[in-house]
Amino acid sequence: MIKVGITGQNGFIGQHLQRTLKLFPDNFKVVPFKKSFFDHDDQLKNFVESCDTIVHLAAINRHEDPQVIYDTNIELVQRLITACRNTNSSPHILISSSTQEERDNLYGKSKKDGRKALAKWAKEENAVFTGLVLPNVYGPFGKPFYNSVVATFCHQLTHGEQPEIHKDGQLDLIYVGNLADKIIDCINQKTDESNYELIITATIDDG
Repeated sequence: MIKVGITGQNGFIGQHLQRTLKLFPDNFKVVPFKKSFFDHDDQLKNFVESCDTIVHLAAINRHEDPQVIYDTNIELVQRLITACRNTNSSPHILISSSTQEERDNLYGKSKKDGRKALAKWAKEENAVFTGLVLPNVYGPFGKPFYNSVVATFCHQLTHGEQPEIHKDGQLDLIYVGNLADKIIDCINQKTDESNYELIITATIDDG
């Protein structure tokens, strides 16, 4: 049985992943996580020591000050690394990054720098690491104006609002259920790849 901890387990992706893992009680045990663990060293260390695998999904996507997004997301990664080092733990860590990595914004930079920091830790500790680079995720319970452009579009259409296209181009998507399945495949296979780009499951051409 693999003991899996999910930071951000109550978020969009985290909820779907947690529910899917619990469909296989003989294979996986979900280790409880609370966001307050990041504020209490002992609790975070206990969490890390309890896990064979950690899926790091905790992050902020929106804030009026982009620097807060960057600083917060990097700090969460550093706290996780510190907890692993302080407990001599080397779980298989997976992080969700984004194709936003290649765009000129601090959110994308925070995801890229966080992924690279964990890859460096894994190399130093001879640990397994999976850096998931995700396209836009859509599916049930996505939050408009926060974590799903599809949810935002649907919300605007159903509320009599006019959706706006800020940049023409192809929008690559992955369904959250497919994503949960893929993460579980990576857990089972111990996928060791610091820049693992997931295959898209749908596209929208805005052109």
